[in-house]
Amino acid sequence: MYEFNYHQVSSVDAALELLAGNEDAKLLSGGMTLLPTMKQRLAQPSDLIDITRIEGLSVISPDGEKVRIGATARHVDVANHPWIQEKLPALSELAGHIGDAQVRNRGTLGGSIANADPAADYPAALLALAASIETNKRKLSADEFFLDIFETALD
Repeated sequence: MYEFNYHQVSSVDAALELLAGNEDAKLLSGGMTLLPTMKQRLAQPSDLIDITRIEGLSVISPDGEKVRIGATARHVDVANHPWIQEKLPALSELAGHIGDAQVRNRGTLGGSIANADPAADYPAALLALAASIETNKRKLSADEFFLDIFETALD
């Protein structure tokens, strides 16, 4: 690997401030794809902005027949959430079989969908569920969010 600046933030505003004007910065939560990519020198961000301590980003919050799943919710949390197990058993099952135990305990839903890997499970699931992805600026349908392989509508 190479040198980079590491920042641990506790608010969305702090993360956005660090991202502003720094196109080489990357957000870090689980790091299951980003860190191996950096080790192979396929990505060389100048800054890593760790968002794991931002309160509220890891929540799984059911609301009637819908559920809000935060970007830093881990695969294991999605798999084991009682509401998801009852109402969306296929999503629970999917999350419970991602990678191995280490990946499930560290990897996040947000990281998986931000990467838009066509081999990943969440993009297809979100498309099939007609899910919405909400960013700090807008709310997009999964159809609008996933533009191409490894490409999303994230700003």
